[in-house]
Amino acid sequence: MRSFVLAIDGPAGAGKSTTARGVAERLGLLHVDSGAMYRAVAWLAGERGISLEDEPALVEMLGRTKIEPGPDGVRVDGIPLEDRIRTAEAGEAASRVALHPRVRMRLVKLQRSFARGPGLVMEGRDIGTVVFPDADLKLFVSASAMARAERRYLELLGKGQAADREAIVALIRDRDRRDTEREASPLLRAPDAILLDTTSISASEAVALASRWAELARRRQRRIGPVYAFGAGFTQIFAKTCLDFHVEGLDRIPRKGPLIVACNHISFWDPPLVGSSIPREMHFIAKAELFHNPLFGALIRSYNSIPIQRGAQARAGLRGAEEVLSSGGAVLIFPEGTRNKSGTQMPPRAGVGRLSAVTRSPVTPACITGSNQIRRSMLRQMPIRITFGSPVMPPASEHPERGEVRAFVQRIMDTIAALRVEQEEKTRGSDRRR
Repeated sequence: MRSFVLAIDGPAGAGKSTTARGVAERLGLLHVDSGAMYRAVAWLAGERGISLEDEPALVEMLGRTKIEPGPDGVRVDGIPLEDRIRTAEAGEAASRVALHPRVRMRLVKLQRSFARGPGLVMEGRDIGTVVFPDADLKLFVSASAMARAERRYLELLGKGQAADREAIVALIRDRDRRDTEREASPLLRAPDAILLDTTSISASEAVALASRWAELARRRQRRIGPVYAFGAGFTQIFAKTCLDFHVEGLDRIPRKGPLIVACNHISFWDPPLVGSSIPREMHFIAKAELFHNPLFGALIRSYNSIPIQRGAQARAGLRGAEEVLSSGGAVLIFPEGTRNKSGTQMPPRAGVGRLSAVTRSPVTPACITGSNQIRRSMLRQMPIRITFGSPVMPPASEHPERGEVRAFVQRIMDTIAALRVEQEEKTRGSDRRR
């Protein structure tokens, strides 16, 4: 069985190295800084008088060199280089080295060989997209250019080095441009990578959040119950054979770890259709009235449904969902609280925001359209579309103020509305082709 892999990507100065080292230390995993390998190649080329533009010579040099991670950072032929490669000049040289496809190919093969033992935390700029596209968990650590420049400025001052804020900002933006525009493995956020924005949170908070996600993602997943397996399988077959059914964005759903899927609600078909489309076991928050009938209540409980009261008791009812998320599971929730057959988006409730904050779980927005016209879809007159967005990190605080919760929930709803616009455009395009 393959070792656990946490892939962390992001631009320079966002805090991915601090986060990666912190997670590795907390969980006892191997930490590999892929960027340090490119810095080491650039340093070694300088030592041997090889031009950074001479790709064949760099590749030949790599064939005669042993690069490996160690407790004190990257080593070249057994020599630790951390103190020699942590300069702005070394970073710039590494960015130039990374432009060469054959050099990247060599280093990617080497990086993949480190996935062994208890597990691996690897950081870089293409770990989740190229090196480990099937990583168990992916994070994209980012921050504003100004915040990253300020951190670098203070770091240099702390080392007693001269620093110029404006020059650092320009350098960061120029490197971002090169990293995102290069032909070989450009800096991109993997579709299923959870965004960890460190602009307004501390390094320790970023490490704690990433460590929680990684720890829960490492847990052995429980065996799916027979009722859920049958129900989800039957729904998939029904949707694919009897409906004009389309699903997009499945590659944006994290494979493991706690996850809330927040979707608009227009039909009682939404829970089974959305839930069965997701390639992992889901749990559903359902209104308590559905459980009043003992037989039906027992059936939907076995289908992973969690009863919740409306009104003042709703917060207490979320405890069942909290337990699922705290064990690394996934929950489907409808922020509007009730379905609206017209399809018009209704004012959201705060539950999804509070649940995300308390459990520190990311939220994947989802949009469904057409499920309120199931008969027309069976006649191929109306497509049913489900689109998943990229995961959103939880509110910065575990106990956010009411205004922060409202802003977070509205952000989720705005994303759902944007997904709906995309779907409507595709539906109009489909109608024109008919």
